[in-house]
Amino acid sequence: MSIQGESQNRWDQRLGKEREAELTSASAYQRRADEHAANGRLRQAIADYRSAIRTEGDDPALQTRLGDAYAAQDRTGPAIAHYRRALAANPDHAESNFSLAETYRRYGRHKGAITLYRKAVRSEPKNAYFRYRLGTMFFRVGRREDALRELRHTVELQPTDGFYHYYLGDVLMRLRQIDASVAALEQAVQLAPFDDYYCVRLGMVYSRIGRGDEAVALFRRAIQLQPKNAGYHSLMADAFAAMGYPLRAALHYEVAGDLDPYDTDYVERMRRQHQDVEAYYAAASD
Repeated sequence: MSIQGESQNRWDQRLGKEREAELTSASAYQRRADEHAANGRLRQAIADYRSAIRTEGDDPALQTRLGDAYAAQDRTGPAIAHYRRALAANPDHAESNFSLAETYRRYGRHKGAITLYRKAVRSEPKNAYFRYRLGTMFFRVGRREDALRELRHTVELQPTDGFYHYYLGDVLMRLRQIDASVAALEQAVQLAPFDDYYCVRLGMVYSRIGRGDEAVALFRRAIQLQPKNAGYHSLMADAFAAMGYPLRAALHYEVAGDLDPYDTDYVERMRRQHQDVEAYYAAASD
């Protein structure tokens, strides 16, 4: 072999080793694992996360992602074990605290979940989703003022996300802060005008506080977006009935019945939601 050929061969060997090293590096394993996890290939994701950890050591981010993959398989024991390993390496790791909180929440360990959510928020105070989940956890256990505080922070951090405004409005309604509730729900609809559920929720409130024309406009928009939704036609019928238009109400009741002839429970659930709103606002006006 010539000197030039020998030199080329050595370079080829080096490049081959570099490619092999790249394929077996922690970052390569992690990239493959993330791709597997995103596409629901959890078994392959777990294998690659474990390989990444063997290469990299007890990295909290890798341990958390491995725990998340186990959690997605409903394998709670291994998931918790890996979250705890992550937190042993870094007790303030935000994602690890958050993921363990989510697991505790699913199994009713509410006090532990709140503690972990708060640690995640302390580590990443500008993470709107962390604050939202903490707020919903507070609301679940009846700490409504704490929930309201966190949800307001969420809206401040993500002012253009209609969902956060919607959820804030829903909590404000239950706290009987009527004007603030309406304002938040209106903001949600303004940010996401083609979200049929936001339109319906605000329409339900309008209907029960005497703003019938605005309610009908929102129900009509929701029906245009979801014309086969029996519940929306039922709510439109209720609104027309309350406004003194029995023929229009009858038309929509008939449509609702035709769309859902075998399962009237859905229509009744929508009506109960409607009545719940009425009850909240009636109590608030006492």
